[in-house]
Amino acid sequence: MKLGRLFLLAALCVSAVAACSYTIRPVQSTAQIKKAYWGLPQAGPAADVTSLVTCPGGYPCDVLANGPTFNDTRANLDKKLTVIWTCQPQNFVLAEVVPPTFKVHMACVGESPVKPRRIDIIDATWGGPDGRQIDVTQLVRDICSGGPTRCQVPAMAYIFGMPDRGTKSLRIRYTCDGERTPARMATENSVADLRCERISDLSYPS
Repeated sequence: MKLGRLFLLAALCVSAVAACSYTIRPVQSTAQIKKAYWGLPQAGPAADVTSLVTCPGGYPCDVLANGPTFNDTRANLDKKLTVIWTCQPQNFVLAEVVPPTFKVHMACVGESPVKPRRIDIIDATWGGPDGRQIDVTQLVRDICSGGPTRCQVPAMAYIFGMPDRGTKSLRIRYTCDGERTPARMATENSVADLRCERISDLSYPS
């Protein structure tokens, strides 16, 4: 009886050592800023502050939503900072929107999809509740250029315009490796997350 317990204890110890010795390897990836915007919704092209974002320590990189950083001394809590960046080799385009005093953490998160699929934009519209919609297809294609496997698109008026004063929505239709995918929508000041993963990918050979 005691001998059996000893064998069981030894087996558990071996299992524990094996489990503890297994570590998940982090993805070695490189982030790179694509675009940055700061200001009020009506700022338009003047909101582009990409040239003012610096990361002297490399990436990951924190970008503070602070007016003086962008040569803006007029405080306004309605202003927003939007940063868009890329991650390789995952081939992601990531984005984040934050209010004043917050920060965007530019970093690469997540592994490459089990089965990478190329995202291509069919069309995109932007507009408010009164039904007025404008075509912003090319602007979204510029954000999701290069056929990424994931693309986050900020629904921001200073990027897509001010067709009306109401809360606007961004609607994007896209394909994954040429196959149509259900459209994604995002309300103003949020982010549309275009992805191509499927449940069947769980059984895809890695």
